Amino acid sequence: MSEKIFIIGGATASHKTDLAIKIAKEVPSVVINADSMQVYKDLRTLSNRPSKFEFEGVENKLFGVIKTPNAADLGWWSKSAKIEIKKAQIKKKVPIVVGGTGLYLRSLEKKISYVPKINEKIRARIREIYSNEGLEYIYEMLKKKDYSISKKIHHKDKQRILRALEVKIGTGKSLNYWREKNCSKNINNYIFLILQTSRDTLYNNINQRFEKMVEKGVVKEVRSFIRKKISTDHPINKMIGLKHIKKFIEGEINLDEAISLSQRDSRRYAKRQITWFKHQPQNAIHFSYYDAYNYLKKNLYYFLDV
Repeated sequence: MSEKIFIIGGATASHKTDLAIKIAKEVPSVVINADSMQVYKDLRTLSNRPSKFEFEGVENKLFGVIKTPNAADLGWWSKSAKIEIKKAQIKKKVPIVVGGTGLYLRSLEKKISYVPKINEKIRARIREIYSNEGLEYIYEMLKKKDYSISKKIHHKDKQRILRALEVKIGTGKSLNYWREKNCSKNINNYIFLILQTSRDTLYNNINQRFEKMVEKGVVKEVRSFIRKKISTDHPINKMIGLKHIKKFIEGEINLDEAISLSQRDSRRYAKRQITWFKHQPQNAIHFSYYDAYNYLKKNLYYFLDV
């Protein structure tokens, strides 16, 4: 069997995962998630993570595997995905990596550097200091602990200051050190497919999908999530629609407004994804859904010992 890897990318609501599952039900393969929100166990409906019913009979990896308050990052995903790719190949199954998180997919094509996971207590403590003392104070902390990297970060860039500080305190090493040391290898033997959908169709899919999320109980799901009191700095809070559903629950806006604003944000995200997938992948083939299905089915069988 060839060690070929298939990557399926594209904008949100382009039915990427649907295609991967459909193929996996016909050809021995493993579906590996490359969506930064679908890695979390929480908010399955809001993240549009496939259900157990949809995954029936399909081996899948990295879907719903992170429990909050733990957080996923690029380094963790890239390392985990490459492990799952190798496991699939050992079992003589074709790995199908699918998702719309561009940085995740790019880490398969290009070498990336990553930092070891930082203890959550350290991260929380640094953010507590920031809340109590302010941005200027923590920037001065960074200057004292890691002067060289502080000169590369603007004194108003909160996220980069916090990140550099937690890395230095959590690992004892500068962020620069980890960028130079931990550089993962890229993969070579792959086919990268990008699903193309007309903008009107894509936007219609997005609008309908969020309405279905509401029907499936996304409001109840968000209520349960709020009770967990996850830090506002946690990456999961970037999930599209979460802040608007929260505002509805808190009585700031009505449900129709929450739906409309969530749909708008999702359309804007799709627009950014379209631009990214148009320019960033190094060796991608652009297909419609059905052309991609026919291409995958034909080539997956070719790369299997059948």
